[in-house]
Amino acid sequence: MNALLDAAPVEAAAAEDVFVRFGPGGRLHGVLSGAPGTGPTLLLPSAGLQPRSGPFRLHALLAQQLAARGIRSFRYDIPGVGEAPRMPECDATQATIAALDQLEAMHGCRVFAVGGICSAADTGWDVANIDARVSAVLQLDGLCFTGPWYHYARTLELLRRLPREWRHFARKMRGRMRGNAGLDSNAFRTWPSHAQAREQFAAMVARDVRLLCIFSGGFADRFLHTRQFEWAFGAAARDPRVTMHYWPDCDHTYFGRTQRERLIAAIVDWMARLPGRQIG
Repeated sequence: MNALLDAAPVEAAAAEDVFVRFGPGGRLHGVLSGAPGTGPTLLLPSAGLQPRSGPFRLHALLAQQLAARGIRSFRYDIPGVGEAPRMPECDATQATIAALDQLEAMHGCRVFAVGGICSAADTGWDVANIDARVSAVLQLDGLCFTGPWYHYARTLELLRRLPREWRHFARKMRGRMRGNAGLDSNAFRTWPSHAQAREQFAAMVARDVRLLCIFSGGFADRFLHTRQFEWAFGAAARDPRVTMHYWPDCDHTYFGRTQRERLIAAIVDWMARLPGRQIG
């Protein structure tokens, strides 16, 4: 019943959709879409306060497209979001590992991709660093750090403005630099230090984990220049197992239909090309 509610009213639940309970006491819920196949199953935890269907039903729409390509996905609520109760004993990372355990034990899933937008990207990062079953990570406006290229892009933006705007913009920029703009995400997102993140990124790549990292224009207070990515993560950022896009014309939640379609197409193509997949 809940699986049907998750799919309505825009779409009917696909025949392959399965409602899955997992976590402590089976109190967490999610929808497994797609028939069993090869390659990783994509886990899509709820992002921020968005329920498992995703912002503007992004997860539900993505699940449809993935299923059409023979790729399984699992969209679910983390504790305290959507239909999931608050669970002090179980955070987003623990809930995701519990989901991996249940999907492996009861539904034959063996290898996983994990991630999503914003805090869901952080969950994917954290789980990939502690669970070897994760072979791919989806980072949409995920972990990143400011630096010289970020401030270079900020300066170019200032120079493009009319002279009467410079004083206000410069004052605003000085305030951000004093506060180390880009790390203020720790107010609502828990990130490792820059040095730790570099080590973790390199370790994932060395373990053959594939990463899809997409930064939107809605993340402008943290990401503004493509070279910022390599500055943040080092030589491993150039590895062919890492795919990075910067889409300044898109907003953080992909509100526009064409933006969502572009994102869904990119994720489906990436998932279809992961090791073990048969491109079709």
